[in-house]
Amino acid sequence: MNIGSSMGSTYTVAANTISQGNTQLQQAAQEVATTAFTDRPVGGAAELAKPMADLKQAEHLVSVGGKIMQAADEQVGTLLDIKA
Repeated sequence: MNIGSSMGSTYTVAANTISQGNTQLQQAAQEVATTAFTDRPVGGAAELAKPMADLKQAEHLVSVGGKIMQAADEQVGTLLDIKA
């Protein structure tokens, strides 16, 4: 039974998802900071809507990546318990 390649790819997907979430988080936070601290933008709070939504989406990406990682870890643990 070869679980190495499939589990490795699962961990890779999880790590990439977390990384993508972190990148999106940084970009959205920068946009919020830039928009919020300029001389009162014309659109006001409306200009913050998209970056704030992007922040929430980034939060979900990181959360999903963590859940993928946790599920893969539990699966490996279960397989090791069965083999032992």
